[in-house]
Amino acid sequence: MELDKTKLSENDGKDGKPAYVAYNGKIYNVTESKMWKKGLHMNRHQAGQDLTEAIGAAPHGPEVLTRFNEAGKLKIEQEQVVRPPLPNWLNNFFEKYPFFKRHPHPMVVHFPMAFFMAATIFLFWYYVISPERALLDSIFYMHILGTLSLPVTLLTGWLSWQVNYLGKTIGNITRKIIFSIVVLIFDIIVLISITGNLELLVNPQGFQIVIAILIFLYLPIVAYIGQQGGDLVY
Repeated sequence: MELDKTKLSENDGKDGKPAYVAYNGKIYNVTESKMWKKGLHMNRHQAGQDLTEAIGAAPHGPEVLTRFNEAGKLKIEQEQVVRPPLPNWLNNFFEKYPFFKRHPHPMVVHFPMAFFMAATIFLFWYYVISPERALLDSIFYMHILGTLSLPVTLLTGWLSWQVNYLGKTIGNITRKIIFSIVVLIFDIIVLISITGNLELLVNPQGFQIVIAILIFLYLPIVAYIGQQGGDLVY
């Protein structure tokens, strides 16, 4: 059975009708799924639609659809099939191994976020609770780890944007990019300043106060980046 988008939309799971969804040219019958009760999934996605692009931004991959029976194929005009603006060999790789186009960025993005937020917490602890030298050392090591993990996060984020959103301008992604660059700039300034000179954080004066402020700004900025990413997924 082959359905165009108009016919597919008639199978929206409402009023006793079957619930069909399409992905990558295939149509799946999700009528019996509790997650698609009355044709609605997570109060967001309505059955009767092509979810190819939506699944690209979901917290799970298309493998969940293989649990359901195929109901047919979706009739799509050739010009509607758009590949990400990447080299063919890379697109072929992602199509063969879909894990790598969905999961690497969500996996690695938490590392620099945790490292930079920890640096803020350690500095707060040093100033407010206990001025232990070990806390200053920890701030330095958090910057080392954050600096090592941040480029990987930026690269996988860029790839995820190209693959799942075709590089389109999307507000959440634009804000994530801008504030990620801000964190990178702050990181470079702070790391250069405290390398071999952690004492500047003990009783900062003049420009040294700026360094301490930059470290404290990690927490709200990184939290905001995380919130923008959460809005994309959920």
